[in-house]
Amino acid sequence: MTDPILLEVLRCKMEAIADDGSRAIIRTAISPVVTEAGDCSCTIYSPEGDLVVGGGAVQLHFHVGGDGIRKIFELHGPTIAEGDIFIVNDPYNGGGLHAQDVFIHVPIFVGARIVAWVGTSAHMVDMGGMVPGSFSTSATDAYQEAFRVPPVRLYRQGEEQTDVWAIFRNNVRMSNVVEMDMRSLISGANVVKDQLGKLVQEHGGDVIADVITSLSALTEAEMRRRIGELEEGTYRATGWCEWTDEFFHIPCTLTVSDSHLTFDFSGASPQTSHFLNSKPYVVKSLLGCQLAAYLGQGLPFNEGVFRVFDVICEPGSILDAKAPAPIGGPHLDVGQTASEVGIVALNYAIGASPKSRARKNMSGPSASSGMALHTLAGLGQDGHPVGWLMLDGGLVAASAGFDRDTPNMSYQAVGTAVLETIDIEVLESWYPIRMNSRELRKGTGGAGKYCAGRPASLSYTVDAPDGLTMTIMGNRERLPLLGMAGGLPGATTHFGLKRVGSAEFVDLACHQDGIKLNCGDTIVCDNNNGGGWGDPLERAPDRVLEEVKRGLLTAEQAEAIFGVTDRGAEATEVLRKERRASRLGEASAPRAPLVWNEDLRRLAEGVEAPLAPGVIQRGRVAISEKSGAPLAISPGNWVDGCPSISGFGNESDQTDFVAYLDPLSGDLLAVDVTEKGYGCSFEIAPKRWTELQLEAAE
Repeated sequence: MTDPILLEVLRCKMEAIADDGSRAIIRTAISPVVTEAGDCSCTIYSPEGDLVVGGGAVQLHFHVGGDGIRKIFELHGPTIAEGDIFIVNDPYNGGGLHAQDVFIHVPIFVGARIVAWVGTSAHMVDMGGMVPGSFSTSATDAYQEAFRVPPVRLYRQGEEQTDVWAIFRNNVRMSNVVEMDMRSLISGANVVKDQLGKLVQEHGGDVIADVITSLSALTEAEMRRRIGELEEGTYRATGWCEWTDEFFHIPCTLTVSDSHLTFDFSGASPQTSHFLNSKPYVVKSLLGCQLAAYLGQGLPFNEGVFRVFDVICEPGSILDAKAPAPIGGPHLDVGQTASEVGIVALNYAIGASPKSRARKNMSGPSASSGMALHTLAGLGQDGHPVGWLMLDGGLVAASAGFDRDTPNMSYQAVGTAVLETIDIEVLESWYPIRMNSRELRKGTGGAGKYCAGRPASLSYTVDAPDGLTMTIMGNRERLPLLGMAGGLPGATTHFGLKRVGSAEFVDLACHQDGIKLNCGDTIVCDNNNGGGWGDPLERAPDRVLEEVKRGLLTAEQAEAIFGVTDRGAEATEVLRKERRASRLGEASAPRAPLVWNEDLRRLAEGVEAPLAPGVIQRGRVAISEKSGAPLAISPGNWVDGCPSISGFGNESDQTDFVAYLDPLSGDLLAVDVTEKGYGCSFEIAPKRWTELQLEAAE
């Protein structure tokens, strides 16, 4: 194995090389989605397509691109040669994400041996299909969505394949912009190829090959050690993705065993005719990015992260759709929702694990599945169709953590991407709009002892001749992201339209296209956010009053949600006591109520350990940490002994918001968000909880 110091030096050099490649893409592209927002990536892979290091904002691309390299081997294998450059964008055939994300893959040779690959990717402003921008919510199959290309050569042994370029130009709108952005990907790849080639010359191909192998092996070993700190068992969470009046069910059972994780999404809804469909490699890539944030902090992000867990998705389900089902947003709605549900289950596992160093990282879902992305389309100055992607619709904010608020407007796009917010002056120079406002959204979404960050609320007016159309591809219109440990759900996504000459806004559904806009029409877009952490009645009053002072909360909201008044600390304490008592008075009786008696106390003899946030396990009994009230006996769900309130939020005739209370204090222990009639969406069952019941039975 390479000397550890040299190993670290070469790792840092390769990361710097990947970053240089990403910067080269940004410098040579021309669309603001790349040049301003930085929606691109540059990645170095092993000869087999395993992730080594990545650069650029879109971390999700790093692992996804490896699927394309493996497909290149499958299709072109022995014919791959020095000077070849491959291009692919088909999600069903090695293309990574949706068709708008184009991947360039270049092999790096030492003699006749491939020692590495470089992959670059960026979002293209158009890839053909029914509508400019290639996001069509009315498409019913992949053929309608975009022009899809399997792995083919753009360059063959250094010779440009002009016929392939001609096919692209003939099938995309804004072909000059698309071609320049594609060529920027080649520029970035060439930067990496040149610099990595020098590194190989300096140290030799064998050393670089050993570094590539060792990095992933070391990350894998440390990840498994950290997973070994988790309590073995099963942890269940359920989420939903929505489309107009439909809900798509996404359950996840996380199994922790032998320093390995299995995320099982069996039972997910069947594939649909909407563009929500996803693929297992997308779900795994999304989960890997999040897993690295929880368990892999301080570790290099490489293939080792992805070797420690499996993803199970049923063929024909919405998470493993079969062609030609539409697949325009596999990472935006369903795929991201699946990763968020998986991470909620992981948080349950971490919360039940007293020895896990990841306890300090616990939080609710990221909020990325509710991004309010939308596009505008019309005719440019040359009379040809033009499309514009409104990335401001991604200015969401993540859920609160167990000991902290999260930042406002934290653009946490899928796969922990942190794209730059496009400057308003740039937007107005490129887009046919005039921005009226871009500000923090007011209200109480994501309230808790610790609050989710506030998302963006924006307003703009159409500043173009009549004939502009809008496509909306948002989510979380009715089902917000849940909070944790009694935190309240996040805010839902909202779009509104005020016609020129009208004084009122009308609501717009979050999935639709072909919305005709006229010059002077005004659009409002309110992004969503994640959930809170902990009971809002435990939030520091001064923080609440500060938000009232800033105009982000009304005094009425402060009293109703947080139990905080400006009449002094004593008045706030009285109000909070009244709120807790009111909850208990309103609540339904527990499904399986418990009271302490001699028999129950005997069952509660044993080592004490955390079971869920605010809940401990002692022997075979789950107990409220705050009041000491018994909640459940193994193997029951700990909420069995909680009084509950249905209708604890802005639910509709299709959704349920259920609050589970401490039976003595009235504190919120959990607030569940589900499809109507589903029941409890979560269950926490470490082995020490279920095996005790089995021992008692024996």
